[in-house]
Amino acid sequence: MKRKVIQIANSTQLISLPRKWSQKYGVKKGDEIEVEEKGGNLIITTYNDISSSKTEIDFKGKELLIHRALSSLYKAGYDEIKITFEKHSELEIIQSTINQELIGFEIVEEGREYIIAKQVSNIDHSEFSSMLRRTFIFLISTSNECLDALKTKNTDILKNLIFRDITINKLTDYCRRAINKKEGYFKHVGAGFTIIEILEKIGDGYRDLCKYISQNKLKISKSVTEVLSEINFLLNDIYKLFYDFNLKDMENFFIRKEKIDNSILQLTKNVTKAEVPIVLYLNIILKNIFDLNGPLMINAL
Repeated sequence: MKRKVIQIANSTQLISLPRKWSQKYGVKKGDEIEVEEKGGNLIITTYNDISSSKTEIDFKGKELLIHRALSSLYKAGYDEIKITFEKHSELEIIQSTINQELIGFEIVEEGREYIIAKQVSNIDHSEFSSMLRRTFIFLISTSNECLDALKTKNTDILKNLIFRDITINKLTDYCRRAINKKEGYFKHVGAGFTIIEILEKIGDGYRDLCKYISQNKLKISKSVTEVLSEINFLLNDIYKLFYDFNLKDMENFFIRKEKIDNSILQLTKNVTKAEVPIVLYLNIILKNIFDLNGPLMINAL
C-alpha cells in the first residue's frame, strides 16, 4: 500500500499507519512501536497481540463435538467464549476441556444453561520457542519409552504414556493459538501451523499404539520393535532438521524413510493377526513424521 508523506514544520515527516492493521493489533495513541531501517525499507513492528475477540457457541445436543470445537476456538485465538448447554454431561466435558487443556483460560461466569470462559493470563510470546521445543522433546521421550516398554513387556509404562498425549495436546494447542495471536514466528505462517498440527498427530499415533498393546496385553515380536526403533530414529532426524536444516541430511531422511517402508512391507508378511493393527499404527506414525518434510522445507529454504 502507498502512503503520502506529511511535512511538519521544517524537519519532521509523518506517514499514517494502515487503519485495519492498527485495529487488528489494538495500536492506539501513546503506544510505542518499533521502527527498523533496512536499506530502502522501514519495518514497523508492534508487540501487541491481535486484538481480543469474542464468540458464542451452542453445544445443546452436540456432546461429541464439544472437546474438538472448544479446542478449535482456542487455537483460532478467541479470548472470550460464551457456551450454552442443556445437560450435565455436556457441562462436565466443557469444564474438563477448559480446566485441563486451554492454557490461560478460566470460567469467569456460570449460569443455568451457559458459562463464559475467558483468557485471564496473556500468552508470553517469549516462551513460544521453548514450548515448541518442549513438544519435540516430549514426543521423542514418548517414542523411546514406548520402545523400551515393548522390549521389557511393561504394560504399566504403556498405560502412563497414553496420558502423556494430554500434555502434548496442550503444548501444540498453545503453540497454534500463539501463532494465530501474533504472526512472525515462522517465515511462512501456514507451514508453521501445519508443522505443529502434524506434531500433535504423531503424538496421537504413539498414544493409540500404546493403548492397543496395553489393552490387549500383547507380546510383541522382535521384528515389530525393530521397525519402531527405526521410526523413532526418523523422528529424531526430523527434530534435528527443524533446528539445523541442510539438504544433505534431508536427503538421508528420505532414504531412511524408504528403508522403513520396505521393512513395514516385509512385516506385513510375518505378523500375527493380533499384530496387524500394530503395523497400521506404525505406518500412521511413519507417514505423519515423513509429512513434516514439506512444511519444514517451505519454512527453511
